[in-house]
Amino acid sequence: MNTLHDATATKILLYIADPMCSWCWGFSSVMETVRQQYQDQMPIELLVGGLRPGNTERFDEHRRDYVLAHWRAVHQRTKQLFNFEFQMDPDFTYDTEPASRAVVVVRTLNPTKVFPYFRAIQHAFYVEKHDVTKEGVLKNLAETHGIAPSLFSESFHNSEMRRKVWQEFDRCRQLGISGFPSLLAMDEDTPTVLAHGYLPKEELIPNIDEWLKK
Repeated sequence: MNTLHDATATKILLYIADPMCSWCWGFSSVMETVRQQYQDQMPIELLVGGLRPGNTERFDEHRRDYVLAHWRAVHQRTKQLFNFEFQMDPDFTYDTEPASRAVVVVRTLNPTKVFPYFRAIQHAFYVEKHDVTKEGVLKNLAETHGIAPSLFSESFHNSEMRRKVWQEFDRCRQLGISGFPSLLAMDEDTPTVLAHGYLPKEELIPNIDEWLKK
């Protein structure tokens, strides 16, 4: 995995999320605060955890109502913006693998763009009602972050990239993470869970500061 930090760094924050996870979208402003406050003190990495990778379930009105109920709960708790007129084409399936793979592609091609690109996918899906399971949507978003469309497509369809994203899902499970968002503090190979699920910054920041003192 391409990373931004010195391999000798011992303290690292691992943010484990899925670009099509509504609670991760609700947590996005908190995570941005964390990045702004701590990115000069230690590396902060993003891992895709795999919410519904490979899902083929038909997205009917019952499923849509179920999803919107979750979105309303996230909005009520976090005040994050959602477009509740959400409606996808009849062939839409809530498969989070393509968007996750796109994140891995962008991180591989330009690690400095991974967090902004991740947030762009979230905004496109939750606010703009774009189908982020489609390569064209993901490619256009990548282009706005300086990734050449041809290079994105080549990497997106690369069998090695497909393998890497599933390996990343497995790595997150091996870390004991099955719910998103999650924030792990890594001291060498020892993980400490700082957040499992949504946590407001007023509670999270003291957790990080306490861990840094150890």
